Amino acid sequence: MSYRIKRGEQEFGPYSLADLQRYVQTGYISVQDLAQSEGISEWIPVSQVLGDIPIPATPQPGAYTGLSNDAAMAQQIVPLPPNLHWGWVLFLNVITRSLFNLIWAIVQANWARKLSGKNTAMVLIVMYPAGIITGALVVGIGAGANLPAIAGFGAVLLFVGVICLIIGTFQIRSAMEDYYNSVENIGLTLGPVMTFFFGVIYLQYHINRIARWKRTGQLS
Repeated sequence: MSYRIKRGEQEFGPYSLADLQRYVQTGYISVQDLAQSEGISEWIPVSQVLGDIPIPATPQPGAYTGLSNDAAMAQQIVPLPPNLHWGWVLFLNVITRSLFNLIWAIVQANWARKLSGKNTAMVLIVMYPAGIITGALVVGIGAGANLPAIAGFGAVLLFVGVICLIIGTFQIRSAMEDYYNSVENIGLTLGPVMTFFFGVIYLQYHINRIARWKRTGQLS
């Protein structure tokens, strides 16, 4: 029996069961990719096809060469971050007075680093609390010493911290769109206005959508 593999809108194969085992072992195919066997119209995760079948040990270099005309499958799949429902992210953000928002922004920025191979989002997100804390201290010092110029400089640092958070969030958005329109091509589009106003919560909503797509093959 042979199997076809589906990743986003792209299809690959057919492959034998032994091929699937080898390609999963080497990372060419993810167990979260979808598979379809001969005579069956339903797409199911590769993990269900393999079940308890042991995956062979990694072959020695040169044991086989690529995936014929399916070289795109060789790209590594980046796992999703924790699939916490966006509603919980909002709830925890409210009860922690935005502290959880910062924590989850760092989680998403670390994931974006894996998607794009760049640290830009992480650096910008980390600069947010640094700017807020430093700015608040400088404002307090300036106000206590009755030095308006110092207090004004602290206010600028506060503003810079917020700008870093916004730009960092857009960097995460960019990494998501680039990855999910190339490696795992699902035609992902993230609205800039929604990203600006809802930030981490909006991005988490789409992470939830991507997680459903990986389970069902439907991007709802």
